[in-house]
Amino acid sequence: MTHDIIIVGAGGFGREAAWTLERINEVTPTWRIIGFADDDPALASGSIEGYPLLGTPEKASCDYPGAAVFVAVGDNATREKVYRRLRGHDFPVVIDPSAEVAPTVEMRHGTFVGPRAVISVGAELGKFVIVNARAGVGHDSKLGDFSQVCPGATLSGHTIVGEHAYLASNACTVPGVKIGARAKIAAGLPVYANVGEGETLSPFGVFRS
Repeated sequence: MTHDIIIVGAGGFGREAAWTLERINEVTPTWRIIGFADDDPALASGSIEGYPLLGTPEKASCDYPGAAVFVAVGDNATREKVYRRLRGHDFPVVIDPSAEVAPTVEMRHGTFVGPRAVISVGAELGKFVIVNARAGVGHDSKLGDFSQVCPGATLSGHTIVGEHAYLASNACTVPGVKIGARAKIAAGLPVYANVGEGETLSPFGVFRS
């Protein structure tokens, strides 16, 4: 049995989400992708990746009230805003078939796990988390709502990531560090100590927004 799904966000992440849903269907037919919704007026009609553009998220929601919705918006704060505009739908977890997820992992709705990602035992992921391609989440780590781990980034065991935090590609942590809400870690950086709320860790030091 397949289920209708709308992808909100017709950019790069939206196209990746469609690809992942197609890969899921190759293993077990699960989703019928209705199309993409987007706020950009330039994406109000036509098609992308062979799927129709459905107009704004609200229009698509009205036209297909029974469909599931996947919010494929990369910016953490915007992803939350879009979710709050579309209450009442199902927001499924989407896991690429090539990802390895331990059976004791807990995930909340709207979360995405990309190709070849690995999530180890005892990890907990909040709602609308992104763990992107080839990223690793160590045992007993906790990722807050709307946080994001970009491609190739690696969290060692017992890492705590706050809501809306962002780890750019190939960043990594030592075991047990805490990354505060809305903190940002630049690409390729190792995290050896706790990072406070709203701080940015970059090659030039730590900055507070």
